[in-house]
Amino acid sequence: MNALLAIVFLGLSSWALVALFRRLRQQRVGATWWAALALLIACGIRLGIWCAHSCEYQLGTQFRFGSFPIRAVIFHLEDGQWVDFPLPGVAMALVMFSNMFSITTLATLPLWLALRRKQEHGSTGAAA
Repeated sequence: MNALLAIVFLGLSSWALVALFRRLRQQRVGATWWAALALLIACGIRLGIWCAHSCEYQLGTQFRFGSFPIRAVIFHLEDGQWVDFPLPGVAMALVMFSNMFSITTLATLPLWLALRRKQEHGSTGAAA
């Protein structure tokens, strides 16, 4: 189930990034916009790596999940000790990559909003 969810997240994230690149090219934006995209992607990659590898969150008193947004490891409290139940190898790799890629894509959201605002106000801003 997690592998299927990871494939869906990868597909949607890929579509969103390709659409953003196309929109930037279509609007013939300047170097500032491309630099902003590069900065957001770099920050997204860094945050995505942290979310995929270091993020843990608790659900109730007996369960913790590792990785975000799709869980890659379930921790269960048994006899005062946390016991981990990780995904099998290939599924784990797919989920981790999907988490990193999804967070990277999410980090580009401010650029989407700025493009929308630019389009609504009708400014050309091609040199900006």
